[in-house]
Amino acid sequence: MKDKVEKILSSREWTFADLTNMSRLVRDFSEEIYSQLDAKEKITVVWERAIRKEDIQHGELFGGFFQTLVTEQIQLEVASILQEQLLSANVNFGNNKNKEDETNEVSESSVGGESSPKRSADEKKSSKNKK
Repeated sequence: MKDKVEKILSSREWTFADLTNMSRLVRDFSEEIYSQLDAKEKITVVWERAIRKEDIQHGELFGGFFQTLVTEQIQLEVASILQEQLLSANVNFGNNKNKEDETNEVSESSVGGESSPKRSADEKKSSKNKK
């Protein structure tokens, strides 16, 4: 489940506004994950879940009951995973470049490229530069 949540999180750039409505975020992630799961995976999600009397509504069809159980369990797991991910997330404010990125830029020609035709790699300093 964690890998599915991480995949959705990394699939796009999120705005702060996107991430502020946790209940909607959990619901949207859960719906997407539910649609990706096959029947066996859905059974696995709820296999160990205890069924309480309150969970069962008289006259409810099994399909609806099963879908509700699976969706609720996915939402619980997604909420926990999202909380964990967001608490350890780094925030980037728009166009602010990391200062380290600016100072550590290396020109393309200096990395593994050919030597400059104007200068040889073993050129000696001229006597004019020495004092």
